[in-house]
Amino acid sequence: MESIKKTFRFIIASVLIFTCTAAAFSQELDARGRSYVQGLESYRNGDWTGASLFLRQAVASPVYSTADSWYILILSEMYAENYTGVVNDADYFLSTFEDSELGPYVSYQKGRALHYLGQNDDAVIVLSDYCHQNPGDAMYPSALFWLGECFYDDYNFETARALYEKVVADFPENEKSPDAQFKLDLIAQREREQKLLYLLKMTGEEYLSSREEYEKQLREYQTEDLVS
Repeated sequence: MESIKKTFRFIIASVLIFTCTAAAFSQELDARGRSYVQGLESYRNGDWTGASLFLRQAVASPVYSTADSWYILILSEMYAENYTGVVNDADYFLSTFEDSELGPYVSYQKGRALHYLGQNDDAVIVLSDYCHQNPGDAMYPSALFWLGECFYDDYNFETARALYEKVVADFPENEKSPDAQFKLDLIAQREREQKLLYLLKMTGEEYLSSREEYEKQLREYQTEDLVS
């Protein structure tokens, strides 16, 4: 949690500093620097596509190609639903900034992006590694939830239910707890529907069997009458 707070303090501080002073020394900033300023401004304003575009230009310069810049770029792409970009940039981040304290959060975002891309097997691997390595992290409950989503989408409802139940039971105050409970309700509803369909099927089969037996006996009686 503290790492997240530091990151966003960096974002806010950077935006404020550059916003207040960019006009004064804009001529001294190179093109990459201006892109960096615009990227931070766009991020602050919730313009995720603009932030992704400008920060992409900025990190092309070694001066702005820092772990913080790449992390903000990855977040921007995640919010902009550019999941392929998230996966590619996360791979670059994890190979380039191996010792960064932001590494676990980048892995978390990569796992989510893989899930959104429908690559659930890969997402499970990434999110499982994150959970094993960061059991005390503030984003751990959310990672469990997204693991559950991967299994739910692949119709592995038993495993998904176990993960959702852990989120609800162990982290009731987490923002993902209501979502996990909702999915538990959906799984329970599905099980009830499956049982109902099974009963209807069995009832239908019993009806058909009874009807066949009745028609068979009726034919036998008719045959006996003819013989008589």
